[in-house]
Amino acid sequence: MARFIEPFLFFSVIFNPVLADSLTEEIDVLVFLPQNNSFLFSHARVAPAIRYAQDRLRAEYPGFHFNIHFENSDSANHAVFTLADRPCGQKPDLILGPVREYEAAGVVRLASHWKIPVISAGALATAFKNKETEYSHLTRVAPSYVKMAETFTAMFEHFTWKSALLLIEDDMRERDCYFTLEGVYHLMDDYNVEFEIIHEGVPFKVEDIFKTNQGTEGPEICSGIAGIAHYIFDSRKYRSYNAGHSRMESAKCKDVDVCTTVT
Repeated sequence: MARFIEPFLFFSVIFNPVLADSLTEEIDVLVFLPQNNSFLFSHARVAPAIRYAQDRLRAEYPGFHFNIHFENSDSANHAVFTLADRPCGQKPDLILGPVREYEAAGVVRLASHWKIPVISAGALATAFKNKETEYSHLTRVAPSYVKMAETFTAMFEHFTWKSALLLIEDDMRERDCYFTLEGVYHLMDDYNVEFEIIHEGVPFKVEDIFKTNQGTEGPEICSGIAGIAHYIFDSRKYRSYNAGHSRMESAKCKDVDVCTTVT
């Protein structure tokens, strides 16, 4: 099996272009992408970019043949089962994806055991930072949720806040909001952090949350757009809660409509 990332080959490509042109390698790349276009990283959206990169690499390094195989990852377990079912002699040299946390966890664990490098634009949850054992061969090309959490800690330090309330809409399936604010929770050990779970489809009363957490200085909510609108509308009616703060900041969450901090 080709191992194009081995050190001697890497230095050959970087420091000796003439030698690199004379090398020939067959590199099998396994790509996990969902067919469901509700995901920003679906096959229809990402595959053209991968094909474009393949053409560029073929033109720049004609000796390296990147053989790309696309596999569906709509189901959380389909990706790891597909990888496990491949014969020993047909293990890929490189894996691109998966993005979603649950499907990435199984694939990266198995790939790391087989010493196959994995490159993903997802797998942003806190647990994936463990590069010593089960996620040793994972490379993430996007900032993790812990990196996002550094923004919140900087904001809390600036305003000298000491407490936070995390409102998490948990759909119990992909759990994107849970993993997003998990990074915030783990990075804010020095603060008094409380959290409330908002279950999908179950109405929640903002006034009850405010009464329970009267002393909280920085509420943070991750939810779909309907949950955000409901929270903002009810919080405006409940003027007595922290009336001195009126700033609202919004940012995109992966696979949810809006991740909003309201203070």
